[in-house]
Amino acid sequence: MRVFWAVPLPDALCRELHGIAAGVKGLRAQKPETIHLTLRFLGDIEDPQPVAEAAQAVAARHEPFTLAVCGLGVFPHPRAPRVFWAGVGRGREAVQALAEDLSEALQPLGFEPERRPWRAHMTLGRFRRPPRLPADLVDSERSFGDVRVERMVLYSSTLTPSGAVHEPVRDLSLGRAT
Repeated sequence: MRVFWAVPLPDALCRELHGIAAGVKGLRAQKPETIHLTLRFLGDIEDPQPVAEAAQAVAARHEPFTLAVCGLGVFPHPRAPRVFWAGVGRGREAVQALAEDLSEALQPLGFEPERRPWRAHMTLGRFRRPPRLPADLVDSERSFGDVRVERMVLYSSTLTPSGAVHEPVRDLSLGRAT
């Protein structure tokens, strides 16, 4: 089972972000139902129970918080973009602390830390080949509103010819309510 931990986003926000991505020439836009904020990709595992148990303590240590979804950008560089994303403003520290705590809790289970620094973002799509970007595509000031983060979800991800299909495996509430 291929899995990852993520913060789910409201459907209306996912549809809005998908609408923006769908209009970008040369971009393979994420389906609205697959847009999320990844905390940690784990890859293929056999049993999700140990992963869920490790994450349970992490979720209990982090109180709910609010994220400001803002900014549009590309990775790795505007001259050679591969990924189009929406970013996070206010609340970035809280979600980063959650992701780092989760990563640390999963190390004893054999999940090595990521080599690249973690950056809070929502992938909106991938370019088939690096295009010439429209001047207004990258916009660090664009705001999409606030999202209340009250839970984290372990999703399974099945790759199909029409794109990934994500199914929730375990849903954990943040804070003392877990």
